[in-house]
Amino acid sequence: MPVRAGLAFAVMAAILARSWGLDYGLPYSFYPDESDKVMEPIRAIAASGDLRPNHYLYPTFWLYCLALALRLAAGLGPPTADLGPLESPTYVYGTIRAVTAVVGALSVIPLFLVARRILTVFGSPQAHLCALVAAGFLALSPLHVQQSHVASPDVPTTAFLILALYFALRIVDDGRTRWYLLAGLATGLASGAKYPSATFALAIVTAHLTRTSRFEAGARQPLQLDPTRNPLPQAWGREQVRFAGRGGGGVSALVDRRLWLAGLATIASFLATSPFIVLDWPRFRADFASQASRVLSRGPVGDLGSSGPLAPILYVPDVLGWGLDLPVAVLAALGLGWVAWTVTRLAWVHRPEARPARYAAVLLVYPLVAYVFSWSWQDRFARYVVPLVPFACILAGLGLAWLMRALARRSIAAEHVTAIGMAVGVAALLWQADGVVRFDVLLTHPDTRTIAAQWMAPNIPPDQPVLTEWYGPPHSNIRQTGLELADRPLDRYRERGLRYVATSSFVYDRWLRNPERFPRRVAFYRSLDDEARLLLWVAPWPDFGYDPVQEGWQGWHGIPLGSEARPGPHIRVYQLTE
Repeated sequence: MPVRAGLAFAVMAAILARSWGLDYGLPYSFYPDESDKVMEPIRAIAASGDLRPNHYLYPTFWLYCLALALRLAAGLGPPTADLGPLESPTYVYGTIRAVTAVVGALSVIPLFLVARRILTVFGSPQAHLCALVAAGFLALSPLHVQQSHVASPDVPTTAFLILALYFALRIVDDGRTRWYLLAGLATGLASGAKYPSATFALAIVTAHLTRTSRFEAGARQPLQLDPTRNPLPQAWGREQVRFAGRGGGGVSALVDRRLWLAGLATIASFLATSPFIVLDWPRFRADFASQASRVLSRGPVGDLGSSGPLAPILYVPDVLGWGLDLPVAVLAALGLGWVAWTVTRLAWVHRPEARPARYAAVLLVYPLVAYVFSWSWQDRFARYVVPLVPFACILAGLGLAWLMRALARRSIAAEHVTAIGMAVGVAALLWQADGVVRFDVLLTHPDTRTIAAQWMAPNIPPDQPVLTEWYGPPHSNIRQTGLELADRPLDRYRERGLRYVATSSFVYDRWLRNPERFPRRVAFYRSLDDEARLLLWVAPWPDFGYDPVQEGWQGWHGIPLGSEARPGPHIRVYQLTE
């Protein structure tokens, strides 16, 4: 299959995987971040034209992009009192989800370019095919597909990180200023979507240091390799790199104007797309500190997604295990081993043969920093790992190339090696596709919260407010308590005249799993069962014990394809008695 046709097929598969079930839950959103942190500010920006956000939990670049998309899709002119389709939650959620899904699907293209370049440098004779398989791994990555169904900044920040990685690799090969500026620009836009992506600047520094200590750009003089000493492909001569003595190391490399221009491009693009961070500094500082405190410090939120003494270390591998799917994760582990061996063997070699080690250093620095930083988190949502998925897909492509290389060393014919390698890659893709299809089909079924809302509308008086928590059912008269519903005794709610309470297992399971740590909250839910009247209980099927729609810690292959499958948490609606 021609490479371009294969890449087009991968993009089409990515679009299908991300658009199927995109209307899940509408007109409601069951993702707290999508409804509170994304939809409300972008609808306000799109409606009023006021670019000042109502919070700084996220930077504003992606919020501005979504707000612009809302107005363009609606065909709206200058802001007026008539909001038109902006008043429709279905239109707003549908549009911003569609934009996110398209960005996620198109990320397959730059990932292919990055993977092809790295595989070529590592000497893979089938670099194009292995890079195409790596792009397919991203197209069908369960975690990336899942988060592409939600209008959150995790997928777009990942797209810009892939671009930044491509430009950083070009710095290693060709130290012209343009690549520094483009790498800084992409990093600034990635961090303009989500703050932690700013740490990719370390990869730019790594690319610069690995280049200035050994190489200098030679835009018109191809690399001359001695075929008797260099085992790497002569195709490397096209990469326009020559060994030279101009590049310095140490302090002189750090004061190189190109590196500082990259830093200025990063800061400028970040501030240009999130200007109110400076203009509204006190509020930004307060919101940023609040968000950082919630993620980093152990508080009343609980250990989300992964718990136990080894949770900080196992969190990222666990998420990538199902976020890539097991066969792809195994290939990624093989690729990581090959890359680590390459770095160890060639890191300090003063020859062009060391180029794979320099590529490997640029590829690994951001994931390693992110992984170590994750050890300090108390919130361990799967979506926090989305930016690592493309790096893992590239490693999986390298793992496949290593496997083919190992087969070739056993004197297996080249055409058989290619056939076996492609069979392994296609088998891994088909396994991914099985889980993705099951997930997308599940999204087309009614959620337990939708069923509960349909029951509550005629059965609870509209003038009676319903106390609920995050991930609870929607209702026309809701008192949202977030994670704090269980912080007050039932008598306090009775004294305030509140009579209805709706609970969600996606919240209370956090406390019930840790009764020693959260005894008061566990006691609250037990008192509900003992003292209140249970009006409705809607259960998901099958009961995974986790949320396959938002997390998926055990994968999706156990999700049935039949119409009896029902996503969502356990929803219980109680009436408080006197």
